[in-house]
Amino acid sequence: MSPPLTTTTTTSIFSPSKPPPPLYTFLFFTTLCFLAFFYILNPSQNPKTTLSHTTTLFLSSSSNSTISSYLHSLTLHSHLAGTNPSLDTVNYVFSFFKKLKLETHIREYQVLLSYPVKSTLSAHFSNGSFVNFNMNEFVDISESEKIVAPYHAYSPSGTVHAKVVFVNYGREVDYNALGVLGVNVSGCVVLARKGGGLNRGVVVKIAESKGAVAVLLYAEEGRVSGGVERGTVMRGAGDPLTPGWAGVEGGERLGLEDSEVLERFPKIPSLPLSFGNADVILGSLGGRAVPPEWRHSR
Repeated sequence: MSPPLTTTTTTSIFSPSKPPPPLYTFLFFTTLCFLAFFYILNPSQNPKTTLSHTTTLFLSSSSNSTISSYLHSLTLHSHLAGTNPSLDTVNYVFSFFKKLKLETHIREYQVLLSYPVKSTLSAHFSNGSFVNFNMNEFVDISESEKIVAPYHAYSPSGTVHAKVVFVNYGREVDYNALGVLGVNVSGCVVLARKGGGLNRGVVVKIAESKGAVAVLLYAEEGRVSGGVERGTVMRGAGDPLTPGWAGVEGGERLGLEDSEVLERFPKIPSLPLSFGNADVILGSLGGRAVPPEWRHSR
């Protein structure tokens, strides 16, 4: 265990009464799939001729230089789903496909989205000293404002002050190993590293079942880059209010208080950490030594 950590995370859940900007993270793939189905199912088209024409069209409009340009334009700014930059990305791709004279459409969907509001993390030591962690990749505030603050989508808001326990990947077998050592995580903040075959939502769900009050999750891939891995901790895939069907305007929707919706959200807060911040916390840990097999990547 370590000196107590104080973690605060605030997120907002957005359920619009009006259609939000379109959610088209995979617009390229969606459009290409649409074209493929259109040409395959349209009996008036010759599949071989059409495929050759489409392939030629795409190849003639692309080169190493143009692909680099497209990638630069698409990654120049953050485009979190449902935001204006996301809509700008949609329009950019739409315009590009229209210039190629491809039949292209934009569709709007109403979905439940989660956005970060504020998150802080500090470590307090027995000698009275403390550390306030920088939660962003960039120290320069002007740069930080250009990126989406690190957060776990659909994590509940909350403030926690508790000791921290490292739980390796946060698997059942990891908690069993801690149990053998006499370590109980109930009432503690657990620190886990990404991997071990578990997604974020499962890591948080297991921690919740063990009595943990919060989860900190870091990715060792950020050891060199200093990046923070964002992602969702919601259980399952797709919009929670329209599971299995499209969230079109006027369509059937579940309520926010529906049990089927609530069971998909974690009940304890979680935050993503950079490897550097996680390493500071790991370096402050005391108590029982972790199992030797946990140390291979440290």
